[in-house]
Amino acid sequence: MEWSSETTLAPVPMSSRAARHFVADWCIAEGIIGDVVDTLLLLTAEVVTNAVLHGRSDVVLRIGRDGSRVRVGVGDENTRLPLRRESDPEALNGRGMALVEALADAHGVEVEALGKTVWFDVTTALAPVRSSVRASA
Repeated sequence: MEWSSETTLAPVPMSSRAARHFVADWCIAEGIIGDVVDTLLLLTAEVVTNAVLHGRSDVVLRIGRDGSRVRVGVGDENTRLPLRRESDPEALNGRGMALVEALADAHGVEVEALGKTVWFDVTTALAPVRSSVRASA
């Protein structure tokens, strides 16, 4: 998958919000619509939050598309792999990877020399193509 858009986010809590805006704008530009956009935004926020909390470095957010499949990748400089943990139902955090596992069509981690990229794929709906209708005489 080739990345079509990328941004670098600071390792601060507000980066999750910036990431959601970045992905939402990309979806609009690509004509991606429907509930799947909410899934993309939720999973992006979760993975970026994990990168901010555990990566302790700038966060690189990438997004790309292959047909109806969208891949989001979130990179940081920490090589420690994310873990899905069983969280206390009353806890306010700890559900990020469980959400990715439940809602993404595919997901994984690519370990690199200077960190890792956590990625997920979501199959999307595309906006209808507007056809130009000509009246014939």
